[in-house]
Amino acid sequence: MNNIKILDCTLRDGGYINNWNFKKNNIEFILKHLVLSGADYVECGFYKLNEYDIDKTFFNNAAQLISLLPGDCGKTKLTLMINYGEIPIEAIPDAKDNILLRIVFKKNRRDEALKYCEQLIQKGYEIFINPMNTITYSSKEMLDLIEKVNEIKPAGFTIVDTTGSMKKKDLLSLLYLTDLNLDKKIALAFHSHNNLQLSFSNAQILMEQHLKRTVIIDSTVFGMGRGAGNLCTELLMQYINDNYDGKYNLIHILKIVDEQINKIFAVSPWGYSVPYYLAATNCCHPNYARFLIEKQMVPIELINHILKRIPLEKKNSFDLDFITELYNTTIEHYIDDDKDALKILNQIKGKKILILASGKNLIKQQNRINKFIKENTPYIISLNFEPDLYKPDLVFVSNLKRYNELNSITAPCAVTSNIPYPADYKLNYSSYRTNSLYADNVAIMLLNFLVTLNVPEVYLAGLDGYSSDLSENYINNDLLFVMPSENVELVNNEIKKELTKLSEKIKLNFVTDSYYGEVSEKYRDSNICII
Repeated sequence: MNNIKILDCTLRDGGYINNWNFKKNNIEFILKHLVLSGADYVECGFYKLNEYDIDKTFFNNAAQLISLLPGDCGKTKLTLMINYGEIPIEAIPDAKDNILLRIVFKKNRRDEALKYCEQLIQKGYEIFINPMNTITYSSKEMLDLIEKVNEIKPAGFTIVDTTGSMKKKDLLSLLYLTDLNLDKKIALAFHSHNNLQLSFSNAQILMEQHLKRTVIIDSTVFGMGRGAGNLCTELLMQYINDNYDGKYNLIHILKIVDEQINKIFAVSPWGYSVPYYLAATNCCHPNYARFLIEKQMVPIELINHILKRIPLEKKNSFDLDFITELYNTTIEHYIDDDKDALKILNQIKGKKILILASGKNLIKQQNRINKFIKENTPYIISLNFEPDLYKPDLVFVSNLKRYNELNSITAPCAVTSNIPYPADYKLNYSSYRTNSLYADNVAIMLLNFLVTLNVPEVYLAGLDGYSSDLSENYINNDLLFVMPSENVELVNNEIKKELTKLSEKIKLNFVTDSYYGEVSEKYRDSNICII
């Protein structure tokens, strides 16, 4: 008899992609077809005490979940997850419905979490114990944990690959130790992330051990999950059907992919990437990699360097303040730039300044720019690139990755001090950025520099703003940067806030259309708009 079971956690772990906002009718659809597929367990979301939103997979009582069910769930068992520390034991009523609870906890809180689990069992709940980032436990710590788990007698115990960093030898080491010492009546589960693209192969390795206990493997439909995603339910079901006499009905999983998950993926994709691979190899929380990716100015070798500098006690849980400080201290190299700033001031004195960003309007509205240049003979500064269409008087570069992509620069170049290469002018990085989220945007940094020179006004072209259509963001594909579509509005709004603040110190005149400036009819006539 097949002792391998599947626990689908799309509505819980997949929810990190869309902030658990699946919508009521979609939740019902996904639940219905997971049940019809024959999934053994379905994790429906988080057990939380926040105000109930029928469109989200957060529940503060079992009745809310039951109201969404497709009638009889057959043999499918429903579960909810509790992040230990979020819900006091007094707030959880005695069990009335057949809902399994999975308790996840950090290593440094394991003893108190185990007491919490014991109290839940006393309240009548069937529970799974899920220690986060199990790979960080030493053999002694693991044996101590298992001994206490055996005393509590939960329904299941999970090996959790939080950072997606487990390789075959890591899994087998944990597996042998756990299976040998864990009470045989307790199911052994495995939850993985796909940062190293090993979730499916690790699941196969687990199944090949033919353990004499119930084995439960976590997965999500289409691998839905933050960062590199999770093990795909459809792949796991097909593999069990082919090799272990499984009876899963795949067509229902494919219907979920086709009618629900594809829409989410189109807006907020997940999957393998080199930064997430580096997060796994450095055993770090994937959000550290995401933070560095979204900076848009960090080359891959620097991402790896920063991840390696994260201390062990910070690796498992994302700490925004910590990584922000680490990022800033890593790339900031203070220099005294007074002499170089004075040289630039002498060059621009008495001239109108035209700043060229790399947006597509640099081509689309070329006539405007040519007219402006012909009428004003401005001092031209390009941002992080050297355009073919115009000859800049200065290339301003604040982005190490962009600098590395420049094959050659024929114009004089000014770089900020985070770029460890010689240049015509070197400016102090930390002097021209603020503490806001996108204050290291190259346009903002240049404008901050010009404010220190008491420049009264500038003209801007190609500062279009970001589009969810990636092909519309840059003058050429060599400059293309892949930005998650859910970030576009946030980035645009944050940069606009910074530019609005700057417009109180320096007049910003837009020569080409921009998300960051409203165009009045007066300036449309002359092809120039003003913030």
